[in-house]
Amino acid sequence: MFRQRTHYVLIAGLVSLLAAPAFAADVQYSTPLDPVAFDNSTVKNNVGTGEITATLSGKTLTVTGKYSGLSSAATKAEVKIGPVMGVPGPVVGELKIPGGMSGDISGSITLTSAQLASLNKGGVSVVINSEKAPNGNLWGWLQTAAQ
Repeated sequence: MFRQRTHYVLIAGLVSLLAAPAFAADVQYSTPLDPVAFDNSTVKNNVGTGEITATLSGKTLTVTGKYSGLSSAATKAEVKIGPVMGVPGPVVGELKIPGGMSGDISGSITLTSAQLASLNKGGVSVVINSEKAPNGNLWGWLQTAAQ
């Protein structure tokens, strides 16, 4: 009888361990979007503000947010992944934006294991480019509430 219960306990424990990732809670991230000028000649073109929230569910990162106050129309919004916060990496996805000087941001991307590791180190940034600041008008690095 004891041996049979032990088997049931072991099987129940194994099933719960294997099912745990399926029941893992979504992780919430956020960041303000701030203007980043590369030198004095671009300061007047890098203006505006914004806010991003993101939810990681499994390997899917869903991003939403708003931006406003740009000096020219937004041309694209990109998700970049670098090794750590403050070090922009390559573009791994584009988000939807209306293209005006203000608007909503939305989209989802699927991350690899290496990209998830960078996300946990604060290495994922959202960048909005504009006509007058094509290399990045607003920037922000995603962080969890605990960071």
